[in-house]
Amino acid sequence: MRHASTAGLVFRALATAALVSVTAVRSQAQATDPNQAPMPSSRPDLVAHVFGSVDWFAAQHSEPPNSFALGQLALFVTTSINDRVSVLAEVVTEASAADTRVIVNLERLQLTYRLNDQLNISAGRYHTGIGFYNAAFHHGSYFETAVGRPRIFAFEHEGGVLPIHEVGVSVRGKVPKTESVLQYVAEVGNGRRWTNLEDTDVFDQNQAKSTNVGLSLRPPRWRGVELGGSFYRDDIPSGPEASVDHHIAAVYGVYRTPSTELMAEWLRLSYSQAGEAATYNDHGGYFQASQALGKLRPYYRYDRLDINPETPFIGSFGSSIKHVVGIRFDPADWIGIKSQYERLYANDAPGANGVHVQLVFVF
Repeated sequence: MRHASTAGLVFRALATAALVSVTAVRSQAQATDPNQAPMPSSRPDLVAHVFGSVDWFAAQHSEPPNSFALGQLALFVTTSINDRVSVLAEVVTEASAADTRVIVNLERLQLTYRLNDQLNISAGRYHTGIGFYNAAFHHGSYFETAVGRPRIFAFEHEGGVLPIHEVGVSVRGKVPKTESVLQYVAEVGNGRRWTNLEDTDVFDQNQAKSTNVGLSLRPPRWRGVELGGSFYRDDIPSGPEASVDHHIAAVYGVYRTPSTELMAEWLRLSYSQAGEAATYNDHGGYFQASQALGKLRPYYRYDRLDINPETPFIGSFGSSIKHVVGIRFDPADWIGIKSQYERLYANDAPGANGVHVQLVFVF
C-alpha cells in the first residue's frame, strides 16, 4: 500500500509539472505569435467629472405648476492616448420631474489629434463653433452664471433654433504669425435634420454638408477680452425634391475675468426656399453682466429672439423677450446656488413673472 501511495504521488507530481510546462509553452507561443494583435504596454489614464443640478421653478399664467426637477446629469470623460491624441466623451441623462425615468444621450464624442497650437483636428459629435456661448458652455450648468442658456442657444430638444450639435470634423487653432492673438475654427458636418424623409437617422439626408468658419481676436493688452464672429451655411432638405438654403451669421464681444463678466452676442438666421425669391431673416441674441462680490455674484441678462411666423422650420417657435435678474452663491468649491427672477414677454401675450432656483454641483 505504501508503494502504491508513493507511486500515486509521483504520478501526480509529474502530471502537474507537465501541465505547467505546457501552459508556459502556450503562453510563450501566444506572446510571440506575429499574427496576434499586440497589447498596449500601458492603459491611458481617464479623467472623469460629473455635473448635476436640482431645480425649482414657478411661473405666472403657465403650466405645469411650481415644481422641483432634476436637471441634466452630465458625465464628462477625457483621456490622452498619447502626446498628440486624446478622446472626449460627454454622456447626459435627463430625468422626469415626476418619477425616476431617464433619457440617456451621447452629446459629445470626439477624437482629437493635436499637431501643435496651430492645428487641432477633431472628429465625431461636437458642439458647433457658432458664436461664443455654444463653444464656451456645454452641458455642465455649474459653469454658467445664470439658470439656463440664452434662448438663441437653447438645445435642439428644448426648442432651440440653432444646430447646437454636429457630427463631422472640426479644426481649431491659433492663426500662425499672429502671436496667438487670432484663433480660428473650421467645421464640416451633416447639418441639422428638420424633416424625417427616411426611416434611418444615422446618415445625412442629402449630399450637401454644413460648413462653419469662425475667427476670434484676443488682444494681449486687454486680458479677458474676446471679439469674434462666425458664418454657418447648410442646404436643408424640406421634402423629397425641395431644400432650404440656411445661413447663420454671428458676432460677439466678451469680457470675462474671475470677478467681472460682460457678454453680448447677436445672430441673424436666414432661410430661403430653393426656387423662391423670398428670404426670411430672423434675429436673436443676449446681453449678460455679472460681478463677483466674495461668494456672491449678482447678474442680469437681456434675452431676445425675433422669428417671422412664415420662416421655414422655426416659424412656429415664436418670439420672446426676457429680462433676468438673479444672484449666485457659491458656499464651497464645486457647489453653487442660483436664484433668479424672470420677466417674460412671449409673442403678443402680456408679461409674465417667473422664479427659478437651481442647485449645481460637480463631483
